[in-house]
Amino acid sequence: MSDPTIHVVEDVAVAGAEYVVAGLRAALDDSETASLVLAGGQTPLALYAQLAKADLPWERVHVFWGDERLVPPDDPGANYAAAHDALLRHLDLPEGNVHRIKGELDEVAAVADYAEQLRAFAQRHDPGCPSPWPRFDVALLGLGEDGHTASLFPGSPASCVVPVQAVEAEYDGRPAQRVTLTPIVFNHARRVGFVVIGANKAAAVAAALGPEPDPDRHPAQRIAPEEGEIVWFLDEAAGAEIEHG
Repeated sequence: MSDPTIHVVEDVAVAGAEYVVAGLRAALDDSETASLVLAGGQTPLALYAQLAKADLPWERVHVFWGDERLVPPDDPGANYAAAHDALLRHLDLPEGNVHRIKGELDEVAAVADYAEQLRAFAQRHDPGCPSPWPRFDVALLGLGEDGHTASLFPGSPASCVVPVQAVEAEYDGRPAQRVTLTPIVFNHARRVGFVVIGANKAAAVAAALGPEPDPDRHPAQRIAPEEGEIVWFLDEAAGAEIEHG
């Protein structure tokens, strides 16, 4: 397990997109396909706009989501809808390469469906994989003011033995039912990139990266890839409360 690498940069979207592109290219050098997990929220949207310009063989890239609200895919609050507008509609991506969490289903069905999508992809594209979920090539994550990442919230169980779970949570006054990947999936990834901007996230960043482990209160601390790398991309405001070179 490696320590996180922290980059405080002028433009998180550009730096984050460069990281994703490099990771996907490295994966495609070794395999016929590459896999990317997209983060929800507003912060990654500028990064997605950068990715949309990338010269990649997108027909070989498979896209997943770290979490989703239980709403239809065209709902303005859906992570899928936001990613589609910012990224997917600009790409020549085969329909079979888009593996969304089906938020139009009830929570039990949505969890079961996504878990099956993970299992089927792992079986087809990484038959030697010992787990019923893929080893993702690149996984993107954001961070909430309360320290949540994906839909792993403070106070939720810090350990989990299933790859997908349903969550009922409220953030920024917006209650929602959600489905999320769990830490065992993120911690199996080859590359995990956090993208965080804004002074309102500075305290959460400092807590997540601080010396005191408390994954119950700071869910981002649950993300610690076993054999992969973890990189944080912060703007000056988000990184204001940490020491960095």
